[in-house]
Amino acid sequence: MKLYPHQLDAKNFLLSRGRAILADQPRVGKTLPTAAAALEHLPALIVCPAIAKSVWFAAIHKLDPDTPVLVVNGKASAQGLTKMPGVTIINYDLLQYLPEKAQFETLVLDECHRIKNPKAARTKAALRLMGLCKNAFALSGTPIPNRPIELWPVLHGLGIYRGGWYDFAARYAKLWTAPWGLDVSGASNIPELKALMKPHVLRRKKEDVFTNYKEPQVSLITFDLPIDRREREFDVEALVRNPDAVLAFEGLAEIMREAGEKKIKPATEFIDDLLQSGEPVVVFVHHKDVARGLMETLKAHKPVIVVGDTPRAARDKAIADFQAGKTKVIIGNIAAMSEGVDLSAADTIVFVECTWSTSALEQASSRVENIQKDGIKPLIYLLTIRASLDHEVLARVLKKQGIVSQII
Repeated sequence: MKLYPHQLDAKNFLLSRGRAILADQPRVGKTLPTAAAALEHLPALIVCPAIAKSVWFAAIHKLDPDTPVLVVNGKASAQGLTKMPGVTIINYDLLQYLPEKAQFETLVLDECHRIKNPKAARTKAALRLMGLCKNAFALSGTPIPNRPIELWPVLHGLGIYRGGWYDFAARYAKLWTAPWGLDVSGASNIPELKALMKPHVLRRKKEDVFTNYKEPQVSLITFDLPIDRREREFDVEALVRNPDAVLAFEGLAEIMREAGEKKIKPATEFIDDLLQSGEPVVVFVHHKDVARGLMETLKAHKPVIVVGDTPRAARDKAIADFQAGKTKVIIGNIAAMSEGVDLSAADTIVFVECTWSTSALEQASSRVENIQKDGIKPLIYLLTIRASLDHEVLARVLKKQGIVSQII
């Protein structure tokens, strides 16, 4: 299989560095060039989100059908791995169970922002393997999910930054002792961090690669619905500082779930209007109850669903049916359907429930983009409730995207 010129450049960049970050924007095409680079130095271990394992298997098969590939499924399979084939594919949740004797020449960390927490078992396992493998390729269209501190595991594991976590936090994350403990949510010395990373990072934007690329058109749709009085009790600024910590704020998760359920009826009417044009629509939610509620209210359109507990075979079939035009609407929660999935049959995305993480939004939105599309402007709709906490936090968090752009 022949790579596109920009993909060939990516392959050569990885091979020339040996240990590097491929940070092209989502949907520019990181899988094939990285797989091609990994095939040059076998055996290789590819670590990716569970939903992307079939994508990596297909990529290896396209490039070299003769290379043996093992897809690891389940804890027992990971623990029992003794013989390394040409390529082993495993998801992050199983990485910690690989036996220490497992040896690889090349390590690929797809969606490497998944090892942002240095205390997590998966991060510790990844760091150990990064130290053992001669070649290590880290991939992410959004390598800095929310703040610079989350870069430390990848930069340290690759040998780009050799200092410890506290040193990194003090220099680049504006470490200080807050009343609630150590605060590393800030950013400092960004030009220096950018210069440190530059020789080891390849970053291309969609407009650099796609023919006549068009920036997505984002519209905020507000519904006039009742707001839970409890929302006034939460500190908006605290949530903006820590957009991933919804569960840490007592009662907030329940409020957000109830808000999602409130939006099912008006969201159904909105999506139904979009579907009248005959164009396919991708629908993202956060809660499974909301996804299943929309499945019921949109059943006339024969939607398919992908959530966290959807079996792999059913998930793959749902995506394949959507891509083949057998259904015009696919509903999925952001965690299960935002990475490693091609939904480019559609140009329209509706977030019935949003995430406050800008990286997750970008990843999910990029599922409809494809290098073969010519000058198509994706349409993205964010559905919120007027004057709600969700509306306020989302608007402020999106403004923080400027920090990410400065670093990479």
